[in-house]
Amino acid sequence: MSKNPDAIPESPETNPPRVSLWELVFFFGLIGLTSFGGGLTAYIRRLAVTQKGWLTDEEFFSALAIVQILPGARVVGISVYIGNHLRGLLGATLALLSIMTPPFILVCALGLLYFHYGENTDSKALLAGVTAVACGLMASMVFEAGQKAIRGIFDVVMIIVTFLLVRLGHMHVQYVILLLGPIAIWWHRPRSGKKEDNLDQKGSAS
Repeated sequence: MSKNPDAIPESPETNPPRVSLWELVFFFGLIGLTSFGGGLTAYIRRLAVTQKGWLTDEEFFSALAIVQILPGARVVGISVYIGNHLRGLLGATLALLSIMTPPFILVCALGLLYFHYGENTDSKALLAGVTAVACGLMASMVFEAGQKAIRGIFDVVMIIVTFLLVRLGHMHVQYVILLLGPIAIWWHRPRSGKKEDNLDQKGSAS
C-alpha cells in the first residue's frame, strides 16, 4: 500500500509524565529549602529538566519567556507553570505553596537573627559567598539558554539591542518588550515557503 507523499505526517503528542502530588510537594519544598542567594530559575531548570525530565528545554524556556513579560517574581510563575503542566490547577497551587512556605518561615526566623548578628564579619563573608554562587548559577543558565534559543544572527542582534536599551539606555524592561517583541514575533513567524520546502523534501524521501 503506497503512502501519499503530499500527506502531512502527524506528530506524536508528548504527554507530561505522571507525577504524584506528594512528589510535587517534596520537589518544590526541597527547592525552597535548598536555594540560596538567587539564581533560583537556573536551579529549577537543572532539577526539573536535566535531572527529572519533567519538561523539555523548549517547554521550560517558553514558560520562562512568558513569565519574563508578566508582573511578579519569575520563580512564582515558573512554579505555577510546572505544577499546572504536571497536575493541573491543584498541582499549580501545591507547587506555589510548597516553594514559598519553607523560605517564608526561614526568613522570618533568620531575619530576627540577622538584625542582631548581621554586622558580624563571618555573616558578611557568608552572604558574599552565596551571592557569588548565585551569579554563577544564573550565568550557567544564560549560557545553556543561548545554546537552545539563539538560531541565527537576528537573535544575536536582538540580544545586543536589548542589552544596550536596558543597560545603557536605562529603558524599562516592559517598554523594551513592547518595542522589540512584535519585531521578534514577526521575524520568527511561520513561513509558508519553509513549510512547502519541508513537505517537498519529505515527499521526495518517501
